[in-house]
Amino acid sequence: MSERGIYVTIEGIDGTGKTELAARLVPALLARGHSVSSFHEPADKFLRGEFQRLKGTDSFAAALCLTVDRAILRPQVERALEHGDVVIQDRSFYSTLAYQYAALSPDRWRELERIELSLALEPDLVLYLDAPIEVAIKRVEATGQLDPDEGPAYIERVHRKFEQMFQPPRWARVDAKGTPDRTLQLAMNVLMAAGL
Repeated sequence: MSERGIYVTIEGIDGTGKTELAARLVPALLARGHSVSSFHEPADKFLRGEFQRLKGTDSFAAALCLTVDRAILRPQVERALEHGDVVIQDRSFYSTLAYQYAALSPDRWRELERIELSLALEPDLVLYLDAPIEVAIKRVEATGQLDPDEGPAYIERVHRKFEQMFQPPRWARVDAKGTPDRTLQLAMNVLMAAGL
């Protein structure tokens, strides 16, 4: 039986480079001799579409699409961990909680938090990519994917929720305002300090 792997998720506001870092970490960890599995949320194409369809009209229902997606993905993550893999995942339930915090009433958000905590697999390590909001927004604008409903005030609330959830030592802050190469170097420093 393999020793259980380590579950690493990457969090932060849009524009901090989560997806790019996730892709870059895989070869970097393979080069260090690790077996690696990589996942991205949301994984299911239909549920991703339903989330996009609902998020402007019913934020709670939209969030539940992500929750169902996460529940479907969980067995794959658990199998990879049982196999001894380092699991790198772009986003987790923390993203859902941070982004919906800015969209839901306090009561609905607490209900969502209760559901997420009852169903989600807790990461062993969270790489929290942190960059100034204006830098992150400019990056998203440059891709042409800026959501008109998610302006600076909304992103500020999301950022504030991430900061509230930040819990060292399980959460590690990674300065993401520099180049992708620099972000990778800093993230690898964190992973090596964790024994990888």
